[in-house]
Amino acid sequence: MVPTGFPTGTVSSGRDGSANGHATDRDAATDRDARIAELERENDALRAAVEQQRRENDRIVERYERLLEQERSCGVGADESQTETPDDPGALARLSRLFRG
Repeated sequence: MVPTGFPTGTVSSGRDGSANGHATDRDAATDRDARIAELERENDALRAAVEQQRRENDRIVERYERLLEQERSCGVGADESQTETPDDPGALARLSRLFRG
């Protein structure tokens, strides 16, 4: 397809499109089809990114549940963990282990 505004080698009346407007409609349809295809590609990319984020979130939740279960099995009860302050070295160590993986 020849880009608009470049000479085509044919004699023209100087108006955009042909006398009955078919060339303009065809260009508009082509632009619309190209835009739809672009939006579909963007939509697919966004769906893939959302799916990847969902899988990552699932992994984080599973890891958190495993760590929580390990903490419970080590004998640390809910009452003990609530009484600890964030300044407690044990709490900081557990937090750093959680983020280190």
